[in-house]
Amino acid sequence: MAAKRLRIAMFSTMINGGAGYAALRVHDALRLSGAGSTLYVGQAERGRHPGIRRLRDAEEGCQPRRVPGLTIFSVDPPGIPDAELDEIIAQADIFNLHWFARFLSVRNVERLSSSGKPVIITVRDMNPLTGGCHFFHGCENWKRDCFPCPQFIPDTLPLPGATLDAKRTLWNLENITVVVLSDHTASLIECSPLFGQCRIEKIPNPMDVSIFKPHRREAARAALGIPQDKHAVAYLPSFGSSVKGGSQAVAALERLARDVPAKDCVVVCAGDLEKPLQVPFETIEVGFIADKHRLAQFYSAADVTLIPSTEETFSNTAAESVACGTPVVGFRVGAIPEIAQGARGRAVAVNDIEALAGGLRTMLSRSQDRPEELHRYVAETFAASAIGPRYLALFEELHGTAQTQTVSAQVERQNAPAVHRFDQLLADYRVVRSEELRKDRDARRRETRGLRGRLRLMLRGIRLFFADNEDFRRQLRSLLEGRR
Repeated sequence: MAAKRLRIAMFSTMINGGAGYAALRVHDALRLSGAGSTLYVGQAERGRHPGIRRLRDAEEGCQPRRVPGLTIFSVDPPGIPDAELDEIIAQADIFNLHWFARFLSVRNVERLSSSGKPVIITVRDMNPLTGGCHFFHGCENWKRDCFPCPQFIPDTLPLPGATLDAKRTLWNLENITVVVLSDHTASLIECSPLFGQCRIEKIPNPMDVSIFKPHRREAARAALGIPQDKHAVAYLPSFGSSVKGGSQAVAALERLARDVPAKDCVVVCAGDLEKPLQVPFETIEVGFIADKHRLAQFYSAADVTLIPSTEETFSNTAAESVACGTPVVGFRVGAIPEIAQGARGRAVAVNDIEALAGGLRTMLSRSQDRPEELHRYVAETFAASAIGPRYLALFEELHGTAQTQTVSAQVERQNAPAVHRFDQLLADYRVVRSEELRKDRDARRRETRGLRGRLRLMLRGIRLFFADNEDFRRQLRSLLEGRR
């Protein structure tokens, strides 16, 4: 079938943030390649973008509290109603799922994979292959049955394991192809009891090399207030989740200070800091940068970018920094070991602080006279003009080859004991969580009675705004933006 006739239905919970923006870039690249791509989202920013259809504000359901220091955990949401999803299925030739947590349900994916049309899941974090977590945090139970789960509250309810079993039972895995963003993620998928036997293809994130390109370093430093005569380490902190490596970053900078005099180096932070960075070097905080042109300026101003994440699927930060002519140093996760080679940086073993500091020291000692060469690597490897055709070629190959499931096979799967167990445990969880939320609402109502109660409520609201709410916002933004 000609490319212009291929109708692609893409799904992403949102289009902002790193994961959502990457899905949007794939959507744009496909349309530029002549494909008829429609991106269905559960929520979208204001403004119009060609080919985006907002279904509704995603009904998340009763999501669990986050364990401090861990990444958010997602319980199966209500999902898209069958009738609405069937309309989408009828209008499309192929389905590409990106970050769909708290948007598509387990049964939504079952319906798509049993439609007789190919399903491609682009893995943007670990949620598709687990019972609900988005990153492992050192747990390996996902390789078996997701039990016990150290990230789920209440830990006495075996819902994560039941969710993984339901995915294995309901999804037509013979009709699912997995797209990974890096060799590292491909090695994890191969260990998955869910996707281990699926076809795996590597297609990295598309980067906008018209935005992420080198700026004149002197001008970039002047704009950000960075001294011209000092080394500058760029760092985008995210302390909401331990996999973002906040403690490892501090430890590496402390080790670096033994070899690089504090007076000769500054650390430039672009992101949310819960508290000032306690390192031996002067720190310059420029705040969270939403504008991508200014972010490119930020990268260009530095000598090296530190990426201490202990888990990644890609690392937009690494690709963006190198596209701006600035090398990176990080752990061997996601695409960092593929990107950080030679003049582009260093990738070291996870949690090897000595090697991480050594990588920073090496890159600071090298002259970065040819940023255009680093940019050229990203332009040739990750430009949308290169990524779009790769997706389209895969879609065209898969089109018409998906295995149609008989009605009896679908009924058999839906009536399996694992599915009934999942339904019951999910219902039990929603009862428990709904009661917790009801008690929270009742407590807030009681607090509003009387002047003293209103004052307490006001103070609590202020605390939530600057603490809990900010922490969750930062955590979710870090998860989606990145940097994968």
